[in-house]
Amino acid sequence: MSHSHSNLPQRRHRERLWALWKWPVAMGVLSLVGLLAGLIADGWGDWVSWVGLGAPTAAMLWFGWLRRPAQDS
Repeated sequence: MSHSHSNLPQRRHRERLWALWKWPVAMGVLSLVGLLAGLIADGWGDWVSWVGLGAPTAAMLWFGWLRRPAQDS
């Protein structure tokens, strides 16, 4: 007797976790790549560092400070 439906709640939980954490994980990996490139490489590493550290900073500025939610009237 197979219980294929028993994994359904666990799969939904995993999908919700991934939906919640995919962008913070992506920003963390991008920051880590930017930091390592800035420390290790020169020339092209400077550009990778600027992008790797600038993109998360720009996203935080946009979503945290510059973008205001619409106010109800």
